[in-house]
Amino acid sequence: MDTIHDVKKYLIKSGIIDNSDEPIIENLTGGVSSNVWKIAVNNKRWVMKQALRKLKVEAEWFSDVERIHREHEVMVALSDLIPRRVIPAVLHVDYINHIYMMECADEGAQTWKEMLMQGNLSTTIAENAGYLLSEIHLRSDSMDAEHKIKFQDQNYFIQLRVEPFHHYLMQRYPDLVSEIQKLIDELTLQKICLVHGDFSPKNMLIEKENSILLIDFEVAHWGNPVFDIAYCIGHLMLKGWFLKKPGEFLGLIEVFLGAYNLQVNNLIPHLGLMLLARMDGKSPINYITDQNMKNMIRKVAINWIRSKTSGTDAMLNIRKAFELS
Repeated sequence: MDTIHDVKKYLIKSGIIDNSDEPIIENLTGGVSSNVWKIAVNNKRWVMKQALRKLKVEAEWFSDVERIHREHEVMVALSDLIPRRVIPAVLHVDYINHIYMMECADEGAQTWKEMLMQGNLSTTIAENAGYLLSEIHLRSDSMDAEHKIKFQDQNYFIQLRVEPFHHYLMQRYPDLVSEIQKLIDELTLQKICLVHGDFSPKNMLIEKENSILLIDFEVAHWGNPVFDIAYCIGHLMLKGWFLKKPGEFLGLIEVFLGAYNLQVNNLIPHLGLMLLARMDGKSPINYITDQNMKNMIRKVAINWIRSKTSGTDAMLNIRKAFELS
């Protein structure tokens, strides 16, 4: 579906709204892997997602549209394990058209990314994010066997993370092939818990009292928790450099890791890979344009990918990297 008219026709045909209803439909931008629509009708508000085969980036990047069903299946499985409202309720599923609908966040909710870019550096949100991620990683062990078996399939993770990040960087940095392959092996062979796979500030909707509503589970899989930690911290570091507030973002990272409070192995090389991927992968960030800053981040990232340090040295390494700016 490409237009508001298409969405309305689908809602009527599916019996979700009546022919006489006049829904307010808004195309939500920002993501690259799906068409996303916000729908308001009769005092109800929903979000509808339909997966895209070709992602909205310049590079040739494709992924199976069936991945959207991984998303809502993980959401349902986690909702049974985490009692409070941190994951939107799934309201409608269409396996034919690769669509699902979920409840909408509170009116006025912002993503954590938006708040950070506006200068709102709340440590409470960082703490809530760390605690939520630890709940997902810990409580996933209590999932029923059927879900555990299904989520062992890492195909979507490889299509949407390993291929555009790790494999793409191996082509651009052939001298890092062996180091990057080691990181791939750690992520794909060490299957420890459910991994969100896209645990970044743009996927955390902040509602009242700084509570988090977490979205975008299409890359979720049974794997290595270090990926989620590296992915989130990488985004925080990039924003710290961009906003020229390294000390404040170092504090957010410390709070986040303190609330997470679980051990992960080999964090620094994985964090280096995340940083380099956001510079030179298939989906580079668009807000850092200064070439000197990019080159500084590349230098840090490459040194970290080659690093032999353990996770216990993470904060020291992050602090030193921020001092470079």
